[in-house]
Amino acid sequence: MDKIIALTRQQREAILQHLTANQVQALSEFTRYAMLSRFHTHHYLKQTDWEFQGMVIDPWYQRQHDHPGDNLYCDCGRRLKNQFILRSRTSGRQLFLGISHFQQHASIPQKVAREIQAGINEINLYMDSILLAYQAGRRFPQEIFQFIVDQQGFKNHEGTIFYQRCNLFSRVDLPLHQRDYQDLQTLYHQLKQGVAHRLTKKEIKQLRDDIATDWRQVDQQITMFNYLLRQHGLTVQDLHRIKSNSINYALQRRKTRFMIHDYKQFKDVTLTKARSQLAIKLRQLSFYLQIFQPNELAKVQCEQAQQILIAHKMSSPKSHFFGIKEAQILLKSKYTI
Repeated sequence: MDKIIALTRQQREAILQHLTANQVQALSEFTRYAMLSRFHTHHYLKQTDWEFQGMVIDPWYQRQHDHPGDNLYCDCGRRLKNQFILRSRTSGRQLFLGISHFQQHASIPQKVAREIQAGINEINLYMDSILLAYQAGRRFPQEIFQFIVDQQGFKNHEGTIFYQRCNLFSRVDLPLHQRDYQDLQTLYHQLKQGVAHRLTKKEIKQLRDDIATDWRQVDQQITMFNYLLRQHGLTVQDLHRIKSNSINYALQRRKTRFMIHDYKQFKDVTLTKARSQLAIKLRQLSFYLQIFQPNELAKVQCEQAQQILIAHKMSSPKSHFFGIKEAQILLKSKYTI
């Protein structure tokens, strides 16, 4: 059993100081994505009026005097490292909260808040092990990873956090957690031995569920972009036009106009269609990333979207699609008024 070592805030910051900006952002995205998965798996807010809409992490939170990004705040004005975004099911009201204010501002039971905090603590321990491995000189196992990629060994892992973490960490040369490294080695040796694993019905269902969860998290990122558009004064007609253009962009060069609009629909599609729907949703995310990139209106959200695309081995394109230019003009006109 691996020995669990928890770093103090000072120890964590001392190691983070040696990481590049891209490495810090990759760690931040891993933390955010792991927490999103917990929310979807454990249904923390199921018995409340609130639904979870997203999470933003300040990767530079500890650097009060050398902070290169934007600070995050709770609705009470307190500076945050982890900002949770909740929406009322009855009124549509949105809250931007730190975990310590779930009960005070949203009347969420203390027991639920403690469960969420326990999840954050567990993820922080996981991150600490990665930082300690980096401090000890370990880096990403590029040769093993590249062999698996070349042999299409990740074909049945696309919707998993494991696959996305490998993509993120390979890009910035961060070491994997020991359990992830062992999983990577197992996959490597199977491919070396020519073992062709056929998916069971249970594994197919699990993979489809993973893709559905992944799709849902990308959809929440798009929801956050749409919220920012509303905040900057775009009309209902403008928002509808932008959404329609985002769908047209996502479906470009596809033979079908079929597009899932609710993650629950995944239970009725084949694995091939599930993969296709995730690719469409990621392309839709890239549309929103492009319309916001020329300005600073959504710096944190754009950084998160870029990390999501990297995690899925997708580039961040610069398209001349008319809908992107139209949305940029609409956004600019509202921003300059």
